[in-house]
Amino acid sequence: MTLRALVTRAEDDIVRTRRAAFLALWALVIVQIIWTVIFCVRTRPSFANIYYPVIFTPIAAALALTAGRVRWIATLARLIIGLAFFENVIDRLGFLGPPGAPGVSWGDFQHFITYTAVVNAFAPAAIIPTLAVLATIAEGTLGVTMLLGARVRLASVGSALLFCTFATAMVLSGLSQMQYGVYLMSVASWALATVDASALSVDSLLRAPQLRAA
Repeated sequence: MTLRALVTRAEDDIVRTRRAAFLALWALVIVQIIWTVIFCVRTRPSFANIYYPVIFTPIAAALALTAGRVRWIATLARLIIGLAFFENVIDRLGFLGPPGAPGVSWGDFQHFITYTAVVNAFAPAAIIPTLAVLATIAEGTLGVTMLLGARVRLASVGSALLFCTFATAMVLSGLSQMQYGVYLMSVASWALATVDASALSVDSLLRAPQLRAA
């Protein structure tokens, strides 16, 4: 079996999980909405401290409500996920400003390594720099592929797995992933892998000649 056939088969298998993905998405959307409302009422956070769930939860809810049948909603969710990865990478590389600047989470890679140690508090200190590098490579790769829309289904699965890994690490380290909606973004990525989110994408450009020929 060729590599192309294996990829096609894997994508077909992913699509078959659509029902489970959207059931999980509905559950996470409801939980995230309830948590966000309670958190905002109790703590009155600044937008900077809550913007991930505030921005992404409505998109995830729209994706769930339409069951992924509206292509532009699925595409918007894909682009937001790609931007989230991309923003985090350029932040830790210093392109958004120095450490401590408004809207900057890390500002340089050393601060990101320190954050990685906090998120992976259960991991040996010796492997933290390696984890930081691997996370950056994974986020950068997935950010670019999601934004460009290259192999959207596989990129979405990769995003789902990476978000799930991040969220689980945060929970195991005693941190709240809800403030960033990480599990929600993971399940939304899984749902995207089962629908057509290929508008404004490399995938759609590559398919166009085939469709015209048909």
